[in-house]
Amino acid sequence: MPWTSELADTVIVFDLDDTLYPEEAYVRSGIVAVCALAAGLFGVDHTPELLALRDAGERDWLTALCERLPSGAGARDSLLWVYRLHEPRIALDPEVRALVNRVMAEARGTAIITDGRSVTQRLKLRALGLSTLQTYVSEEYGNHEKPDPTRFLAVMSDFPADQYLYVADNPAKDFIAPRALGWLTIGVVGQGDRVHALPEKLQAIHSPDEWLADVSQLLDIRSSSRSPNVLECSQQDSRGEEELIFGPPPQFPCMKC
Repeated sequence: MPWTSELADTVIVFDLDDTLYPEEAYVRSGIVAVCALAAGLFGVDHTPELLALRDAGERDWLTALCERLPSGAGARDSLLWVYRLHEPRIALDPEVRALVNRVMAEARGTAIITDGRSVTQRLKLRALGLSTLQTYVSEEYGNHEKPDPTRFLAVMSDFPADQYLYVADNPAKDFIAPRALGWLTIGVVGQGDRVHALPEKLQAIHSPDEWLADVSQLLDIRSSSRSPNVLECSQQDSRGEEELIFGPPPQFPCMKC
């Protein structure tokens, strides 16, 4: 689907994690916060060790930390909530900040649709300087996570427009509902620190209209029919989009910590 409307007639909606900023930065911020608390309580700072394990590919860093504490696994739930409620040390890339500022100034509307816990996601928004954006968090909508269409329909009700555009990163769930609703969809590949790994092949129902290497290139696609940094969908699927939109989301491996 081409981007046919003027920016002033388009509502642009962003995903948050691994779209506007690298979610790995949040994970590492959380590791530092949890290890700092544990160091204050138990007298040993495991931050360098845990970050090195993360760099080496260890995803379950919290279990690794608990194994090094006198409390053992009993502290896991408490430390998990420290992670979820910590004040993240994350920031937007300057080019992404410039993009968001321009979209907010010129587009018909700007919003964020993100899955997760309300407090956790809104702490991220505050740290990124995005608290003023209208944000639709799944926990605030009955925990209806993507690909449920509820929040996309809410955007269409709140922001009447000629065209809607959703920018996100995870083909397992992000593009199914907006495609079925006639939105233009843009996928962000990112710079290699993705929490959700991209599958080698995508069925059409999971594929965005365009892939970009970085979200900061978003407005470039309006000036040409194809972006030079677009990745092609490698596999098509003849099933209708409505077939999955109200069913359970397709399962790809989740790479969250």
